[in-house]
Amino acid sequence: MSMDLTRLALAGPIIDDAVNEGPYPAAAVAVATARETVWAHVAPGRDNAALDSIFPVASLTKPMTATAVFQLVEQGKLLLNVPVARYLPEFAANGKERVTAWHLLTHSSGLEEDQFYGELQALGTTPPPGWLFEAACRSHLNFEPGSAHKYTTLTFSVLAELVRRLSGLPHPEYMRRHIFEPLGMKDTGFSPRDRSRATPQYDLGTHEQMSSWETMADPGGGAWSTVADLVRFGQAYLRGGEFDGYRLISPASIAVMTGHYTQGVFGYGTTDRFNYGAGWGKPSLPRNGDLLASERAFGHGGATGCLLWIDPEYGFVYVFLSNRWNLPDPNDTRARVLNIVYGAAGSGS
Repeated sequence: MSMDLTRLALAGPIIDDAVNEGPYPAAAVAVATARETVWAHVAPGRDNAALDSIFPVASLTKPMTATAVFQLVEQGKLLLNVPVARYLPEFAANGKERVTAWHLLTHSSGLEEDQFYGELQALGTTPPPGWLFEAACRSHLNFEPGSAHKYTTLTFSVLAELVRRLSGLPHPEYMRRHIFEPLGMKDTGFSPRDRSRATPQYDLGTHEQMSSWETMADPGGGAWSTVADLVRFGQAYLRGGEFDGYRLISPASIAVMTGHYTQGVFGYGTTDRFNYGAGWGKPSLPRNGDLLASERAFGHGGATGCLLWIDPEYGFVYVFLSNRWNLPDPNDTRARVLNIVYGAAGSGS
């Protein structure tokens, strides 16, 4: 697959403006084909970031955890449409006995999370191990599982507990052994491997709250990574689940994970359309003109201004990283740069 580097270069000034004149503290961006990185750019900003800086990737953690879940499915240890309570009996409390892993992956479980993230902020100290899963067990449902969609991060603590019990390894250790290390994602984990290369986290809270966040290893939003590592993760998906001889996941799992299961319906309690697969986001359907994406495309963003996007139709991986929580982006920088990538792309493989 070819990429027009002259066209890709149009993205540089847009990224620089988003940092120098806009809300982004820093930004690091890369575009890759299935085999190589063809373009990269960094806007250092106030933090003097570099292309190898380690960024908080927030909800980009979700497709990583979802990958671990599908590995368990492929090992015959988990069925997605069986109630989670079969594996985690305590999760059935408060009317959750019908919730399945499929509901959790597709954000259609109905699990209430606002109360518990409020409790977490009020703690003021590092919560005990397993606090997030215990909160999910204590929680109730906002709607009947499968009847609506609501983006929820607490559900991924339940998926992480499934990983722990069915694999015998703590979720972060499982991720390290079966995803990060085999793919060569040496700078990806739930705390920065090299603090000297870690970007500051803006607007998350006090130093104590940030330390608490790392200690929890939130499976739905707590990972750190680099553009190079995320390119590797994306390339594994672009190559049908394999990377340099390691089978991360099967083509069958990729097909299921990247289907579009909400079909542009409105989410619970909102007039916003929700577009999601099973651990991955999807482009808007029906088309509303925001992206040039194909229907095969999939990706995930995060509250720190990050985005990983993969489009097998055009054969590329796109990574955009920044480091401000709940980052406002009135100029839609990530989407504008992604459209430049589409404009530069040839046909995929």
